[in-house]
Amino acid sequence: MATSATVDAVLPKYENRLVHAKSPYLLQHAHNPVDWYEWGTEAFEKARRENKPIFLSVGYSACHWCHVLAHESFEDEVMAKLMNDYFINIKVDREERPDVDRLYMTFLQATNGGGGWPMSVWLTPELNPIFAGTYFPPGRFRQVLVQIAATWEEEPERVKASGQHITEQLRAITDISSAPADNLNFYALSKKVYDRLATRYDPIHGGFGGAPKFPQVSQTTGFLVRYATVAEDANKAQLSEERDAENILKVLDAEHKSFEQSEAEGGGDRAAALTMVEHTLVQIYRGGIHDHVGGGVARYSVDERWHVPHFEKMLYDQAQLLSAAAELKPSAHRSPAAHRTLLALARSIIAYVSARLTAPTGGFYSAEDADSLPHPGAEKTREGAYYTWTAADVRRVLGADAELFAYAYGVKEDGNCDPRHDVQGELKGQNVLYIAHELQAVAEKFACTVAEVEERLGVCLQKLRDDREASRPRPQLDDKILAGWNGLMISGLARAVEVLEGAEAARALQLAERAAAFLRQNLYDEASGELRRSWREGPGPTGQADDYAFLVQGLLDLHEASGEEEYVLWAVRLQETLDERFFDAQGGGYFASAPDEHVIIRLKDAQDGAEPSAASVTLSNLHRLAHYAEDRHAEYADKARSVLSSNAQLLEAAPHALGAMVGAAIVARKGYRQFILTESPASSPASPLLSAIRARVMPNRVLIRVDPANPPRGLAKLNATLRSLVDGVEVEKTRPNVRVCQNFACGLPIEDVQELAEALDR
Repeated sequence: MATSATVDAVLPKYENRLVHAKSPYLLQHAHNPVDWYEWGTEAFEKARRENKPIFLSVGYSACHWCHVLAHESFEDEVMAKLMNDYFINIKVDREERPDVDRLYMTFLQATNGGGGWPMSVWLTPELNPIFAGTYFPPGRFRQVLVQIAATWEEEPERVKASGQHITEQLRAITDISSAPADNLNFYALSKKVYDRLATRYDPIHGGFGGAPKFPQVSQTTGFLVRYATVAEDANKAQLSEERDAENILKVLDAEHKSFEQSEAEGGGDRAAALTMVEHTLVQIYRGGIHDHVGGGVARYSVDERWHVPHFEKMLYDQAQLLSAAAELKPSAHRSPAAHRTLLALARSIIAYVSARLTAPTGGFYSAEDADSLPHPGAEKTREGAYYTWTAADVRRVLGADAELFAYAYGVKEDGNCDPRHDVQGELKGQNVLYIAHELQAVAEKFACTVAEVEERLGVCLQKLRDDREASRPRPQLDDKILAGWNGLMISGLARAVEVLEGAEAARALQLAERAAAFLRQNLYDEASGELRRSWREGPGPTGQADDYAFLVQGLLDLHEASGEEEYVLWAVRLQETLDERFFDAQGGGYFASAPDEHVIIRLKDAQDGAEPSAASVTLSNLHRLAHYAEDRHAEYADKARSVLSSNAQLLEAAPHALGAMVGAAIVARKGYRQFILTESPASSPASPLLSAIRARVMPNRVLIRVDPANPPRGLAKLNATLRSLVDGVEVEKTRPNVRVCQNFACGLPIEDVQELAEALDR
């Protein structure tokens, strides 16, 4: 029998400091036999004191391959001893520290041609990167550790010099000089982005490109909705680049007539853009990426037809898909079936977020994991265990309705997951539910009415939901509350208010307002205007640019949904703080990261990813704020030009990488239309004037709602047009009306709905 001294000699000694962390992702690694540190001074000082390289591991709590790396390598004591002996090991939650993640992801992408999570980066003690990768199988991970440790032991100064050189190169490639944005033809750029998306569009399954398939709302469907508003202008602009100057007027006249004819016939870029958006969202709803049993949408699909997802559910995906479905819905009258599907997608997301991602105090949690235990008492998690079904499961739960349900949702006896999309073999024999057959086809096969099929399937889904909740452990919840992602969700809910009715609309508005109240109470300092990034057992790190930008957007959307003045005033204050702390007065544009002495390069990253860039959303916010707080129009316009100038080179070279920014720019070029709606809040939320305004797809809309009994005097201090209205208001004589304004010039008040509809269509 081994003595305690023998055991001490065999087992590695370590002190895992993540037990004191608040991040759920870091806590998942709190019992690894690794000397983990959080990102901070303690780790950096030890690396310098002991002259050791740093191993930086970045991921997030719902990341499946992060778990795989942890189980294979970080839980292995032999591997951990190698890490502890030769490296200072630091864990970072990318969602808490996007600035750290963004910097080293730039290095990873520059050296590997791609990136992803988990992200594994080796640094010098001065935090300069020397090598990076993503997931490493155990043998390869051990090999990399040994090679880097050996090289460091032999030539530490050469490695340090190499790291310093890499940092200088990174600084050079990320330090893009400003160029005059006035020289850019944004209509022509938007046509290039549109043409690229049209080329990559999958007309069968929807979406863009092949497997793996991400929703990528900001750079695809979000851009296309905005492009649709200027499609004619964009076509003209591209022609102007391609045709001889002496023939341009003749050509434009012919193309204009052709465009008008194609639009009348339902064709043209505008119709095509909206069709691509509509089809993509419908296919996402129908696919296995959508959780038909419990609602919500997974992060991405590993195949081209949205069938087999990685099962993590992220708040930012729910938020952006909800916004997209709500924003497009009024145009879906071209297809009643699509109209119903988009509403169903919105309802599914709201139901899921309300049930699973809403804190009792009002904020929204970040994510649910991809992996979970297949049954109580199981020792090993499996990806998708909570979400997939065997044919036997379906028969057991549904009984006589099992055959009908299996036909409708694609259930097969031996499972419906293609082995090519199941790298680890965890889905063998399992079914990921998707809409395999339409209601009409099911009704015909089983000799019943469509209404009967719809009712029976609804009952089946409820039975499966009840069984799942009773018999399967839920995936782990990432219960930190992020300011920026909450801002995106507030936007989604506020926009959903416009397309839902009655109690559903009221519920969406309530969820949005409770989240805003939580953020204001817990993550915002009224005195300084500072926003914190996260909350979990207290406030987390300082806010980044996207926290401010996404929340400003959410608050402006929330004003349009609720009519409450306070949201606009808070948005104005947050923009002031964003300008103070992130605007680059020397080089122009906005930094993405807050100042931090340990982040060696402060980036201005305007490229869109799973979320739109902070710069793109800020550009849109500045244009909108110029109409809410019009006395500051010149200031906001200058900063908006600076955003474009600081990204002009990238916009010209690769506009598709900045789809959200191009979309915001073309909306501004078209010109915002300001609607000042004066009516009592006691009116129906679906009052005729408000409903008429909401019925159009109008990305260039700014809606200011004025209650004559309680006029927005705070906002009027920032808006000359409002001041003239508020000063002269006579409550008892004021009838509901709308003033339509463009370029800060307003027409006469409109009280008749038909007259307003005609004005909207001009």
